[in-house]
Amino acid sequence: MNARSRLQTRRPRAVTGALVLLALLLGACTTLPIRGQVVMRDVSFPLRDFRMPSGLRVVVEEDRRSPVVAVVAVVGVGGSSDPSGKEGLAHVVEHLTFRSRHAGGPSIQSRLEAAGVGHSNASTSLDYTAYEALAAREALPALLKMHGQWLASPVAGITPEVFAVEREVVRNELRQRNETGYVGQVFSWMNAASFPADHPYARPLIGTHSTLTALTLADAQRFARAHYRPDNVTLVISGDVDLAAVEPLLRESLPAAWVGSGAPLAVEPRLPVKVAEPPLTPAPKSLPEYAAAVPSPELYLSWVLPRGFDEQGAVQEFVRASLDRNLWDAVRNDGDIVGISTGLVPGTRASLLVVRVQLSRGDHPQRSAEKVLDQVHQAWSGVGQEVQAAEAAQVLGKEADFQAARRNVVTGMVLESENLLSRTLRRALLTHFTLDVRSYTRSQMALMALGGSQVTDFAYTWLQRDRARIMLVRPGESGTAVAEAGATQLPAQPEPTAPVERATPSMVTALSAPVHMLKLDNGMEVLLAPRPGLPVVRVGAAMGGGSAYGAKPGVAELAGAGSFRESWFEGRPSDWGLWDSSSLQRDHVRVELSGTAGNVGNMLAMLAEQLSSVRTSEDVVRFLREQVLPWHAAVDGRPEVQAHRALLGALYGTHPYAHEATGAEMAQVSWSDAQDWIEDVYRPGNTVVVIAGEFDVKEVEALARKYLGGWSRGTPQPVDLAAAPALPAASARPNVLLTPRPGATQGQVHMACRLPAATPEAEARYSMMAELMEVQAWHDMRSQRGASYGFQSSTWLGRGGAAHLMVEGMVDARRMSEGVGSVRQALAAFAKTVSARDLEQARSRLLARQAVSFISTSAWVDALLDTRVRGFTPDALAQRPAHLQAVTSEALQREFAGCLERLVVAVTADEGQGKAALQALSQP
Repeated sequence: MNARSRLQTRRPRAVTGALVLLALLLGACTTLPIRGQVVMRDVSFPLRDFRMPSGLRVVVEEDRRSPVVAVVAVVGVGGSSDPSGKEGLAHVVEHLTFRSRHAGGPSIQSRLEAAGVGHSNASTSLDYTAYEALAAREALPALLKMHGQWLASPVAGITPEVFAVEREVVRNELRQRNETGYVGQVFSWMNAASFPADHPYARPLIGTHSTLTALTLADAQRFARAHYRPDNVTLVISGDVDLAAVEPLLRESLPAAWVGSGAPLAVEPRLPVKVAEPPLTPAPKSLPEYAAAVPSPELYLSWVLPRGFDEQGAVQEFVRASLDRNLWDAVRNDGDIVGISTGLVPGTRASLLVVRVQLSRGDHPQRSAEKVLDQVHQAWSGVGQEVQAAEAAQVLGKEADFQAARRNVVTGMVLESENLLSRTLRRALLTHFTLDVRSYTRSQMALMALGGSQVTDFAYTWLQRDRARIMLVRPGESGTAVAEAGATQLPAQPEPTAPVERATPSMVTALSAPVHMLKLDNGMEVLLAPRPGLPVVRVGAAMGGGSAYGAKPGVAELAGAGSFRESWFEGRPSDWGLWDSSSLQRDHVRVELSGTAGNVGNMLAMLAEQLSSVRTSEDVVRFLREQVLPWHAAVDGRPEVQAHRALLGALYGTHPYAHEATGAEMAQVSWSDAQDWIEDVYRPGNTVVVIAGEFDVKEVEALARKYLGGWSRGTPQPVDLAAAPALPAASARPNVLLTPRPGATQGQVHMACRLPAATPEAEARYSMMAELMEVQAWHDMRSQRGASYGFQSSTWLGRGGAAHLMVEGMVDARRMSEGVGSVRQALAAFAKTVSARDLEQARSRLLARQAVSFISTSAWVDALLDTRVRGFTPDALAQRPAHLQAVTSEALQREFAGCLERLVVAVTADEGQGKAALQALSQP
């Protein structure tokens, strides 16, 4: 039987992967597009669709923008399939998959790293488990082979001891979600309040301590056999793939049983043909209240909606995105609301729309909830409080609002299409549940075709007040101490490891694309980074200063929170569907705009107007004092916030980088102080702008000179931020800090040290240090002991040459001494020697991660802005692969030795356990 008969393939004609709004190329624009025009060219991604005889579905999408591939596998099983009393099982199996071993070899996790995979992760939702990976194109054969093995045998080689350790990892994940501001327990309460008790969605997705404790390896093996079947899996491959050569690669890489033979298996529909009415629980008689690890009271409002994953789900996405904009009016109408965000959880039986409302004091939660419900109603009613006397104006105004919202949503889809992994994941989910490879494009077209009446009808049907379920969460500890037997730990012998892969050409050349530098007459620096492939452009501006700069403590934070753009002559972002954001960093302020390529001129005109007209006012500052700063005061009291501030103080002493303003300090800042700070920071001579995306360099250079070059204010020099302080004196004993968190079932560990002045070459060494420390701490405390959900390690580099290394993680409170000791021992070991194997593995991982990180315009904007803020030349980014390859074991050993002599250890934990953990460190 030939291969063609065994693998039924379909090759659709060019399938649209992004959106077609106007067939107008940027090069054809002589003037800026008028309001309401979102301009981009057509984009198509060729596909091949394989329906295996086994029932496995494989979709391959060709996207040659970068030498990178994304692989996403969707298994049609999630938390709703957990057996009763064994909630969390699907999530545990997801964890075990990365620890599985096949034919006695290394674990899947080790093989992924050795193959040069730059990113890998997995997630468990209500109805599916998704596995994702990003790698340089050379890794695709190995990546497909691994996927075939772990999907066919997800718990192969898992021993009872490994199972026990990984189950503890999940239990630590549960503790971490509940105790550190993530408030994972809240979502379990919300599901239980939204769905009937006997509904699969009403149960906790990650499980509880009791249900996790009840799980066994045999449970995981039975679960995997029942659900990890080829007819229950969809595999999508996107990126730099040769469609003509992919079929033999699939045959060679996937297990024969997962390919199958004969006619393709007919897969049963995964979405019922008859759509069931979403269930709804009876409304409680009073507002339910809970306690969790939140800094101030929070309201949660939820609505049960029809199922997702089909074309009708487009209206749900639209409503969620639109509410993000419309609900902020509730902040002005209720003096206790300080923040609002929305989320959407799709399911095959129903979906859940969630609105999270942060309160300052929680004095009148029911009234605050009513204010939010008022805004939900007004968003779609067409009857606003200000325009009741002019019905025609109401209709026109609402239609204008709807069109603006649609432009933003459509542009968001275009921007998502640029993200290779996000696009691949969405295509995999939609293809899996609809069984139609065209569903991704159809969902985009459905969003584009939405009319105001469709959205209004949907809102009137599903977003009524009586369908909302509301609960209040007040500050309190939600950790649950659980008595357990002895601690788990695997034997000390290391597992087999895969051979280290050397850097591939794709890894080394990831940052070699050209960057053009302009110096405008007003002192502004502009970097142009043309990146053809998708018709999107992102523009970012960085102004030196940030929260560490200012005559008074808190002036930067107050100015950042209270600043607004005074002039709108060039229009608003929604006029062209542009996305905008701003943030206050420790050493700079950042402003970004993103949208379709044909609107790059609009972006530059709007950016220039925004930067030149930003200001604050007495009214805004008064609003912040009355409504927002009380919330800041509550945040200031959180143990983890206090611990972080103490750590910065120990690292930087009296330098501005040592201080983060409190709400009380911000309250002492006047509006004139804030205005003076804005005028000092927002100057062209203090600004760097990066433009990245698909554009003609000469044309955009002319636009940049026209719009950005016309701004003038202040001196041409950047603000003067104090140089980094001298390194602390060497000490054989670490500087230890303890912040009590009474009754905590997890402790937070931070180990940090100042590093010598940062240069591009030093940055490569520092990144290597962070990589070595993270892998070692992760391996010891998570993989071997199961005492932590994981450790992270990073380096921070700032203006003036400041730099520090940070290693942090959450540890089971009963094992705090192990956690602190493990990280300290790893530092000491690397200070003595860094083996050639450890060095090459770390170098390979960093190069692999770098190769897959620079495939979006946002990554280029962020990296180039960071480079210039640090004072490095623009070509330092292109030189980074060479700097990484030049790092030696001896150089790393010296850096680690210096770090050990300047070590700061901060622990946030129950006082008794924290003191015991730190006591051992008092000895040299």
